[in-house]
Amino acid sequence: MTKLLEVRERLCGFYGRYDIYIQFAVRFVIAIIAFWMINEVVGYMKKLDNIVVVLFFAMVCTFLPINAMGVLGAVLIVIHLSALSIEVCAVGALLFLLMFFMYFKFIPKNGYQTILTPILCQLGIPQVMPFAVGLLKEPYSILSMVCGIITFYFLQGVKNNEKLLSVADDKENISKFTIVLQQMIENKEMYLTIVAFSITALVVYLIRKQAMNHAWTIAISMGSAVNLMILLAGSFLLDKSENIVWILVGTVVAVLVSFLLQFFLCNLDFSRVERVQFEDDEYYYYVKAVPKVSVAAMEKQVKQINGRKKDRYE
Repeated sequence: MTKLLEVRERLCGFYGRYDIYIQFAVRFVIAIIAFWMINEVVGYMKKLDNIVVVLFFAMVCTFLPINAMGVLGAVLIVIHLSALSIEVCAVGALLFLLMFFMYFKFIPKNGYQTILTPILCQLGIPQVMPFAVGLLKEPYSILSMVCGIITFYFLQGVKNNEKLLSVADDKENISKFTIVLQQMIENKEMYLTIVAFSITALVVYLIRKQAMNHAWTIAISMGSAVNLMILLAGSFLLDKSENIVWILVGTVVAVLVSFLLQFFLCNLDFSRVERVQFEDDEYYYYVKAVPKVSVAAMEKQVKQINGRKKDRYE
């Protein structure tokens, strides 16, 4: 355990010295993954489905605020959809405008959650996000996660109906608007994911804010139980039994990531809890102080080496 604590202290010290460069590197990596996945899912504009374009957009986003990445990602998606269908492009543009209005109105500082949610969904481990939101953010941050979920299922719906959207026309009395809106409105799996992740994030947040011993551990455990219960029950009701394996895998990964966050951010020593009380002119205060687990700084020993040996008879 001491070795792990030493590694943590070194990593924290390294981040403290090079935090600006690390943030640039993180934004660059996230941007590459985000734009590459957009091209993989809806890469209908062949001129943009290119690694050079991905790297160019990633370099631009590296030196811009995280919200710029979300805006550029939405623009790239809309351009790709225009190559598939003007109607689908219009629906996508309206959807992104609505989400951007809500985002910049209520949660303008939650860009990472909005971008990482569809990425995690595409990787098959979306359960990581509700735990991260519950442990690190406030309840209103759930809205950013919901925006990411809607984006993912919208793109998946377009991809699944790609052939139908490319051939549908007025002569066949099939409206592309109807197809796109129907696949969004009737997507029960999307609603299940939104409800499950919102409740999970809220449960984790409410428990970890309590002034009790091991609040983070209890929050992670209860959150995983709630998440599993809702997703498994919903999968059986929707006849999506093929998702059960991924639900279990995603929950295990989410729990491991959550405990890793706890180790770095809230690793407390409950064996040395102290309770103090004091008062002022208006209030009487009862304070519970829990020390963080840390390692003492290693003392440096300086060994002096003489350049020459003294004569024993001097």
